[in-house]
Amino acid sequence: MKSSNAVTALVDIFISPSKAFNGVKEAKGWSFVAFILLAGMLAASMLAFYNKADPQFLIDQQVAAASVDATIAEQKMIRQSMEQTLDMQVWFALFGGIIGLAVINALMAGYYLFVSKQDPEANYSYGAWYGFGVWTMMPMVISSLGILILVLTASNNQLSPTLFNYASINQLLIGLEVGHPFYSMLESLNIFSIWGIVLAAVGLKCWTNFNFNKALLFAALPSIAIYGIWTVIAII
Repeated sequence: MKSSNAVTALVDIFISPSKAFNGVKEAKGWSFVAFILLAGMLAASMLAFYNKADPQFLIDQQVAAASVDATIAEQKMIRQSMEQTLDMQVWFALFGGIIGLAVINALMAGYYLFVSKQDPEANYSYGAWYGFGVWTMMPMVISSLGILILVLTASNNQLSPTLFNYASINQLLIGLEVGHPFYSMLESLNIFSIWGIVLAAVGLKCWTNFNFNKALLFAALPSIAIYGIWTVIAII
C-alpha cells in the first residue's frame, strides 16, 4: 500500500511510514511539501521562543554554558559579544537551522545513494534520495510542535536555550550538568533523532531489497560513527 498524495503522506509518515515511503518513491514534489512543513514548524518554534524569552536571562544562560572554564575577564568578553549580537540571534538561529537541515540532508542523500548500491535494483537518483532524507526528518515537526507548546504555556519569560533539547536523553533520563564531558553529547541525542533512524530503516527497506536488520544497520551507521567518535573525544 502507498499514500495517495502529499497530504496523506504527511500523516502516514507518523502512523504508517511504509505507506508514505512507497508513495514518495513514485512521486515528484511531495518532498518539497514536506520540507516546507519542516522548515515552517522550525521557524515558528524559533520565532515563538525568541519573541517570548527575556533577553538578559537568555544571555545569562548562554554565558554560563559557554564559559564553564573561563576566567572572569573571558566571561566578560563573552557577555559583551553576546550582547552585541543579541538582536541577530533569532535570525542566526532561524536561517542557520533551516540551512543546516538542507546541508545535513545533502550529506545524508549522498550516503543513502552510496549504501543503495548494495542493491543492484535500487536505481534511484541523488535527488530522489535527497527527498527520501527529508521524510526521515519529519519527527522534527513533532519536536517543533512540542517547543511551541512549551513556550506558549510557560508561566514566565525566563526561557533557557535548553528548552530546544527538551526531549534529549540527558534531560529525560540522565540529568548531567553543564561542564560534564558527556553533557553536550547527551543533550544532542534525543528521542526524535532515534525516531528518525527508525524511519530511515523503514524507508530503506521500502526502497531496496534489504531486510529490516540490514536497513536498520545502514540507517543507524552514521549516528553510531558520530557518537562513537564523540564518546572517545569526551573520554580523552
